[in-house]
Amino acid sequence: MNIQDIVVELDAEISRLQQVKALLTGTSTTEMRKPGRPASTSLAGKARTRRTLSAEARERIAAAQRARWAKSKKAAKKAARSTAAASTAKKAPAAGLRAKSKKKRTLSAGTRAKIAAAQKARWAKVRKAAKKASTAKVAKKSAPAKKAVPAKRAGASKKKAAVVPTTPAKPVTAASRNSR
Repeated sequence: MNIQDIVVELDAEISRLQQVKALLTGTSTTEMRKPGRPASTSLAGKARTRRTLSAEARERIAAAQRARWAKSKKAAKKAARSTAAASTAKKAPAAGLRAKSKKKRTLSAGTRAKIAAAQKARWAKVRKAAKKASTAKVAKKSAPAKKAVPAKRAGASKKKAAVVPTTPAKPVTAASRNSR
């Protein structure tokens, strides 16, 4: 007999003996209690086993979850489309623009050129009006009427200017440059 087999049989016998002891004493040594629970609420005599799923069961669950995700994504996409269409309908004037078009419309090169030329003409008109307005403002600012200075003030300012002594400028020499 192999030593490993003997150890397995001993473990099994120990386990059976512990179960018999638990039945005789009324307590179970295989209790699975969570921390903080009182002993009276423990699972007496029931050992909790770990349940496993087969590969087929896991695949069925995964397929069902993928279907749920696809359904929710489809609903979200539909809701986003309807809110976008509603906001476009609100923005568009009631003159007959459709809220939702099936085909994207593009302009021809000639049409785009016509629109660009018209827009350039509009901007040129705006710039010309702005330039005309600014020249009119400059003309108003440059032509204000000069106020007449009273005779008393005019004579006083001439006297003050005459009283101020003027000093002749000193000639700059090489020695004076070095002293600085």
